[in-house]
Amino acid sequence: MQMVVLLNDFEHAHSLLDGNNGMASKYGAIGYYEDLNIEKGCPELTITKTLGMRTFWDMQQNQEIHKDAHWQDKMVEIEMRVSDMDGYKDIAFFHHLLIGKK
Repeated sequence: MQMVVLLNDFEHAHSLLDGNNGMASKYGAIGYYEDLNIEKGCPELTITKTLGMRTFWDMQQNQEIHKDAHWQDKMVEIEMRVSDMDGYKDIAFFHHLLIGKK
């Protein structure tokens, strides 16, 4: 979603959809995986809860408003409100996984 909506980079979006890794200038290769792959790779662990993170923040195109403390507080409030709601979790940029031992 970020490649298409924010960066207008359709080629990179297609590459990610084809299963290729992303790249971040400061962090190097970014591997994408399904949440359940954690349980497959570590059978002694189980995902107890999944929360969606950054559902709306990056969709705000006005980069100047990102610096405004009042806007940040309001955005975090709404982000937290939808973080555990189906549908919003599905479109969030990131997932926060709570993991426990089996």
